[in-house]
Amino acid sequence: MRGWMLAGVRRSPGPLIGTVVASAAAAALTVAALSVALGDTSAPAGRLAGASVVVAGDTTLHVTVGHGDDARQSLPLPAYRGVPAGLAGQLARVPGVAATAGESGFPGGVVRPGDVDLVAVTAKPGVSPGVLAGRIRAALHGDRGYTIATGPARGDVADLNAAVERSDGQVLGAALIPPIVTISLFVLAATTGLAVSLRRRRFALLRTVGATRGQVRRAILAELAVCGIAGGALGWLPGVALGGLGVRALAAHQMLPADSAAWRSPWLLLVACGVSVIVAVLSGQIAARRAGRTSPAQALRETVAERKWPSPVRILLGLGAAGGAGTLMAFTFGQKSAAGQLALAFPLLLTCMVAVALLGPVLVAFAAWLARPARAVGGPSARLALAAISAQPRRTASAVIPVALAVAMVGAVYFADASIAHATAAQAGSTVTADRVISGSGLNAGAVRQVRALPGVRAAAGVTPVSVAATDPDLEPVYGEAVSDGPLGRVLDLGVTSGSLDALRPGQIAVSALEAGSGAMGVHVGSRVTVYLPDGTPYRATVSALYTRSLASGDVLIPAAAVAGHTGTAPDFGQILVSGGSAGGLAGLAAGHPGWHVASRNVANAAATQAGQDGFANNLILGLVATLAAVALVNTLVVATVERRRALRLLGRVGASRGQVAAAFGWHALFVTVTGVVAGAAAGAVTLVAVTKAATGSWVPFIGLAPAAGLVIAVAALVAGAVMIPFWLMSRREPALAAG
Repeated sequence: MRGWMLAGVRRSPGPLIGTVVASAAAAALTVAALSVALGDTSAPAGRLAGASVVVAGDTTLHVTVGHGDDARQSLPLPAYRGVPAGLAGQLARVPGVAATAGESGFPGGVVRPGDVDLVAVTAKPGVSPGVLAGRIRAALHGDRGYTIATGPARGDVADLNAAVERSDGQVLGAALIPPIVTISLFVLAATTGLAVSLRRRRFALLRTVGATRGQVRRAILAELAVCGIAGGALGWLPGVALGGLGVRALAAHQMLPADSAAWRSPWLLLVACGVSVIVAVLSGQIAARRAGRTSPAQALRETVAERKWPSPVRILLGLGAAGGAGTLMAFTFGQKSAAGQLALAFPLLLTCMVAVALLGPVLVAFAAWLARPARAVGGPSARLALAAISAQPRRTASAVIPVALAVAMVGAVYFADASIAHATAAQAGSTVTADRVISGSGLNAGAVRQVRALPGVRAAAGVTPVSVAATDPDLEPVYGEAVSDGPLGRVLDLGVTSGSLDALRPGQIAVSALEAGSGAMGVHVGSRVTVYLPDGTPYRATVSALYTRSLASGDVLIPAAAVAGHTGTAPDFGQILVSGGSAGGLAGLAAGHPGWHVASRNVANAAATQAGQDGFANNLILGLVATLAAVALVNTLVVATVERRRALRLLGRVGASRGQVAAAFGWHALFVTVTGVVAGAAAGAVTLVAVTKAATGSWVPFIGLAPAAGLVIAVAALVAGAVMIPFWLMSRREPALAAG
């Protein structure tokens, strides 16, 4: 059996080459994501390089959320808690300490009097940093409430942003692995199904000469395992290279520390082969079982005339998936919270993709019936192409499904991001209703009072970005703004749905409707909530307002007086929003304060719109999805086209010219493109609407004409290249085709 299968592979390796290519793509992307997630992201110690031990207030927030083994959750803090300046004298008395010094002035450092950012401790000769750290830990009665760092860990204390950036980048790398594996299953399922279908003659002969169902099934799975190993080996080094590029790109966008390096362990080769084998074998289970269960007589019949329709089981499963997609869609849109809708968006997309994949032959047959008028327009070539499609909808579906999946995945991801970006820009351009905006340095509470004292000023409020930690339901950073007291409704239009923003006082907090939903913080006006300020200080407050326009302003509003001294920066505002007053009066006030700039509302909103258009992480995810989709599309179409060489030879023998056959192949490519784009657009539209409704509140996603046309053109170009280039190469080797 093994020798027979190997001989068959040597004679016709095309179908399995496609499986190897798809496995290699999956392995390369998985290795790249893993090398980012496990990369060396240590930060330099900087000015703490001479210290043996560094002692700081705990630089990590620890919160117990719920119950169970994972109830204790942690999050790196972007600001120092601060330690008393007298701690240096206390640590100087620890045995083995040569010198101590309180250090301040680090980014994110405290500004409270009597505190320092950290204490740097130098050991006496002969005392190792590890031993000294143990003694300091004992002197402090354990390290509860402190971070005691030695060696490379000093870099994270010297630069708190390093830990935050590391968390962002590594979480992104780890989060990309499940979608890679999931999408790869779709890619390889189509490829392996086609590979098995194209070799049905060989399996029929095996069944005829006595091979059992189990032998055929095990032989196919063994082939796929070998293909997975080969693909993993081929994808290993490209994946390592991609991981290095990814780490550098993330570091350039402040999503990893500046000196980070990708993980380049030889174990990645084993990971690449393991992932490829698992994905290849899992994706080929259905195809292997179908080939093994075919009776010898039926297998021989299918070598002469391919079965036109898929099995009833596949159709029933497809109808079940379509019904499940409809049910899940209704359940998604029935969610009261936007967070719940977002959580169901990806499962909804996967369910729609499964339905399209299973019902592909039925969709192809229906599309061929609708395309009958094209026979009169396209002449003999169109009639020939449509006749072949109608006679073999299963084979044509193997080409249409990758196109549909590519359009569904890329379209849903890109246009969901574009819809959110468009809504963000629209909100950034209309949220600020103040007449003028003052920006610059030194915009503190005193500056707000000076502005309010100007003649004609009706309202003025200071705002500055702030990041807090909240359980929604897991411990995660939540971004918003710290605002001064005063009537915010006169300078901001946040779409308040309940409560009021007329006066936001210490002990109060305003929350966006998205963050307040049951799938997130789960609060309403009057609820008590605890969030954690940048230095980890808990802020217990009452929800005083809920608002909907959060894309440009963030998900929480906190009184500036409550966060003062806890952000690691001076208690200044980024902007002062002014309603009323005269341009001359504000210009005169700004002239007395170097660094102040006065702009109109339109200019400030345009700047805010431009600042909010940094979506590197989204572009990275989109690039990943597009790469896998393109590999699936091109790989499957090339294999399917190459295996049509017998039909090409037959057409040449009956007198068809090269031009006529090229036109028939072109009509086939056009049919695959149109059918795939329509099916993919339908599959992705449901998810797109769900994400848009949850994130922006609108049922209508933003679909730009140029990007939509670009997606269709890119798909059409890939399909045309994957079909016509192999045809051109085959036609040159087929002398039976007449010129013309």
